[in-house]
Amino acid sequence: MKYEVVIVGAGPAGSTAAKFLSENGVNVLLIDKSKFPRDKPCGGGLPIRIFKRFNYIKEDWIESFSYAVNTYSSSLKYKLDLQRDEHLVAMILRKKFDNELVNLAINSGATFIDGKSAADIEISNSAAKTLLDDGTSVESEIVIGADGVWSNIAKKSGLRKNLRNICICIFEEYSLSNKILNSFFGEKRPCHLHINVNRSAGYGWVFPKKEHVNIGISEFQHAIDPLKRTRNIKNTYKAYIKILKEKKIIPDSISFRGLKGAAIPTCPLEKTYADRVILCGDAAGFANPVSGEGIYYAMSSGKIAAEVVTEAIEKNKTNEKFLSKYQRIWNKDFGRDLKALYRISMFWGKSNEKLLRLISKDKKLSESVIDAITGQTDARKFRRKILIRIFYLKLIDKFVKKQSINVDN
Repeated sequence: MKYEVVIVGAGPAGSTAAKFLSENGVNVLLIDKSKFPRDKPCGGGLPIRIFKRFNYIKEDWIESFSYAVNTYSSSLKYKLDLQRDEHLVAMILRKKFDNELVNLAINSGATFIDGKSAADIEISNSAAKTLLDDGTSVESEIVIGADGVWSNIAKKSGLRKNLRNICICIFEEYSLSNKILNSFFGEKRPCHLHINVNRSAGYGWVFPKKEHVNIGISEFQHAIDPLKRTRNIKNTYKAYIKILKEKKIIPDSISFRGLKGAAIPTCPLEKTYADRVILCGDAAGFANPVSGEGIYYAMSSGKIAAEVVTEAIEKNKTNEKFLSKYQRIWNKDFGRDLKALYRISMFWGKSNEKLLRLISKDKKLSESVIDAITGQTDARKFRRKILIRIFYLKLIDKFVKKQSINVDN
C-alpha cells in the first residue's frame, strides 16, 4: 500500500488531521488498533472554546451541557461556585464523539482501517514505511503519530525517551435514568470538583451527562513529593464515593465496581517532529496539566499538523528542518499556555486548604480560577492576574488577623 500520509491513531488528533489533509487533496490512510466505534478512558468534559475553533462539531454529538461548576476544598469547608446562563462545559461519550470525527475524515476522502496497529516505522531518504502488526507495510511521504500517551510512533522515532510527566486517572461511567439525574443535578447539570481528595495530589470529579454520570480521581505524578508515601488511588476512589454519597451529590445506588484507568501527559515533549514524522495530541504530550483535558489540544495540533504536512508535500520538503515549522506554530498557539499551566499544576502536590479559603472570599477571583480549570481562558492571560490577586488577599488576610490579635490583647 502507498499513501502520501499515514496517520497512526484515530482519536480526535488523528481524525482531525485526516479530515483537513483530505480536504486539502492529500491521499491519507488513517489506522487505529481498535475496532470502531470504540470507547476510550476519559472523563468526557469538553471546554466550550472548542466549538469556536471547530464549528463543525454538531450539538447532537453532545450528551449535555453544564451551566455550573462547584469546587470544594479537601476539608469541604470552603467552596467555589460558578453558575452562568451560558454553557461552561460540554459533556460527551467518547465512543460516539470519536466515531463522528472518524466519519468526518472518511467523508472528506481519507481511507480508514481499524483493528490494525503500527508495530514499527522505517525512515529513509526516499520514504517512510509503517509496519503493521499483520506483517503488511504501508509506504508514505510522512507519518503522523497520534497514537496516545504510550505512542509507539514517538518511541520508534526516538522522540520519546521516557515518560515521567503524567497524570494517573481512574474512573467509572455509571448509567442512570434521566429522572434520577434530574433529581440530583437538575437541568443545569453542575460539575463537582473536589481538591486533594484523601490528601492526594490531584482532584476528584463528578460529570453528569444525559443518562450517565462520570466519577473519577486524578493524581498528578510530577507534583508528588518523592519523600512522601504514595497513596493507593483505588482506596482514594472508594473514599471519594463515600464522601459523594454522604453529601447527597450522587445516589446511594451507585456502587464501587471495576474501574477504568488512563494516563494523561502533563508536559509537551521537547521535540515533536523528525524526518518524515510529526506527533499530535497525547503522543506529543499535549494536555492541560492542571485539569487533564486534552481533546481541545489534540484537535488543535491535528489541524496544525495538517497545514504543515500539506505544505511539506506540495514543496517536497519532508525533512526535519522543514517540519520544525509545526513545533513553532503549536508553541505559539498553545505551547506557552501549557508551560504556564504546568508551573501552576505543581500546586496539586501541596495543601490547598488555605488557598481555597482565600479564593472563596473573592467572587471575581473564584470565577477566574474556575474559568482557568474549565479551559475558558488562556493561562498566560489569567496567571499573572490571579497571582497578584492572591498575593493581595494574603496581605489583607494577615492584616486582619494581626488586628484581631491586637484587639483580643
